[in-house]
Amino acid sequence: MIVLRLLILWAKGGADIKRGNKLLLIFTLFYLYFTMALFESSRGNFIPFFIDEFKINNSAISMILSLNTMGCIAGSFFGGHFCEKYGHKTVYIIGSAISTAAVLIAPFTSNLFMLGLFFLIFGIGRSLLSIAVDSMVPVLSLGFESILMNVTHFMYGLGSFAGQRAYGQLLSAGMPWRTIYMYLGIFFIASIILSTTIKTPDVHLKSDGAFGQKELYRNPLIYMFVIALTFVLVTEAVINTWFISYMRGSYGLSPAEASKYASVFFLTFALGRLLGGFVINKIGDSRGMKLFLCMAALCLVAGLQLKRSGLMLMASSGLFISIMFPTMMVIINSAFNQNASMAIGLVVTISNILFVIIFALMGTLNDWLGTYTAFYAAPVSIACCLTALTFVTRKLKTSTQ
Repeated sequence: MIVLRLLILWAKGGADIKRGNKLLLIFTLFYLYFTMALFESSRGNFIPFFIDEFKINNSAISMILSLNTMGCIAGSFFGGHFCEKYGHKTVYIIGSAISTAAVLIAPFTSNLFMLGLFFLIFGIGRSLLSIAVDSMVPVLSLGFESILMNVTHFMYGLGSFAGQRAYGQLLSAGMPWRTIYMYLGIFFIASIILSTTIKTPDVHLKSDGAFGQKELYRNPLIYMFVIALTFVLVTEAVINTWFISYMRGSYGLSPAEASKYASVFFLTFALGRLLGGFVINKIGDSRGMKLFLCMAALCLVAGLQLKRSGLMLMASSGLFISIMFPTMMVIINSAFNQNASMAIGLVVTISNILFVIIFALMGTLNDWLGTYTAFYAAPVSIACCLTALTFVTRKLKTSTQ
């Protein structure tokens, strides 16, 4: 009911396009994020199988998954420019086609090269889609951007929850991971069809109050956002990728048992994105995000200290971690609202470069320090994000005075 009422509200406000076209566009944006999450939530479940089948360690897995982020770097760099130059619909079609091609490669993966290529190509496609979606949402939701940005990303949480539940059961039933990817290809083919049927409003760079490309590169606010977003990405990646490995490696949980806690994380993650936007919209984007960051760090640190008894507390951190990325997109959009696509693309690109370096170290930390100690990277990343966000808000206040 909440989502339905917001759809109606969204259809009435924002960009000037017909209501029916807007509703179809909204549904497509929701579907794209849901489908991306179905894919990305599979990694935590499949990593133990990759390690066993390809005879590799956690360090090698980190390097392979870093190829996915390298693809994201390329996609986010070109995504903002393509949105400005060719329009969002074109980017939706291209991103959906590339993602579909990647997923259909997965069932035929027989070596590490193919596995890395698969993740690299998908990274390009999914990043094109995410940049286009994140820069379109504020245009369609003037006045309540935080709510609808989080609701859009709620579909990502919903897809992650559905994926976790399904993958745990399917793998326990003996279904090969390659077969699961084959079925995922059907969802991505549908995304191509939807992308070709929608109509999007024109969102182009305006001359008044807009930053040029060179000005964006020289703007110190961009790099403050880069630091904050980098540690947002690290926090989410640590939990999405290593939470199951942490539970199985530290406490010997079975795949089915570990997936139950992971499902709780993604369920609370989804609920946070569905409802968290209302809290953020009420108390303010920056203030609300700082509050949620503190609560997330508290859950993770307390859960780590309680060890196996704290797994449910750690899983509940999803409620607070959920709003980090979408709210950051809203804050960037409000700071560079005349050319948000380019600003978001630039921040995401540089953040992903830094993320590749940091995330590559995570596999090494797991091998050297063990899964328990290495997992402290999550609350440490939240603390770094909170520090950077504090500098961002101070800069924004100074610039408006």
